[in-house]
Amino acid sequence: MVNHEDQDGPAPTPAPLSPKGASRRRIAGLGVSGVVMTVASNNAMAALVCKSPSGALSGNLNSQKPNERCDGLSPGYWKNHTEDWPSEVKTSDRFAKLFPSRGKLSAFTCLQILSKQEADKNNVAMHIMATYLNVASGRITFLTRQAVIEMWVKYDKYGTYTPNEGAMPWSGQELTNYLSSTQA
Repeated sequence: MVNHEDQDGPAPTPAPLSPKGASRRRIAGLGVSGVVMTVASNNAMAALVCKSPSGALSGNLNSQKPNERCDGLSPGYWKNHTEDWPSEVKTSDRFAKLFPSRGKLSAFTCLQILSKQEADKNNVAMHIMATYLNVASGRITFLTRQAVIEMWVKYDKYGTYTPNEGAMPWSGQELTNYLSSTQA
């Protein structure tokens, strides 16, 4: 049997770690079971949530485009800062004008829907409206207005939202969690 250590000489001294590399080694050494993921340049949380719903399912953390914006504002912000609304959306417009709706929510204005409504289970309509305002104002650029409308239409029709074919449907709470995650 041949001893490779004797033939190859002593092991080379590793290069010093960069601060980022040292940080990763510390995380890896914590004994955490499962997968440890690191993201080199993007904010990890932004990379997870600043994607379309189907993109958020893919798990590819470094695919966020560098020019994408993801600094949406909450329903409470939009409710209290109507002067910042995009000019094409009026506070007095009916929610149903933008989002085809069945039932009681169709009677509310865009401003009213930003407050908790008994008919808005899990506050989906509230967060859909805020997300629409974020997209229309350019605060979120990884979604389109049409994509936000389609989220609502599917949720309103089925009571769930399926981000892409073959995916598990999201409950109202899961959809609200996703939309909330795109807001500061």
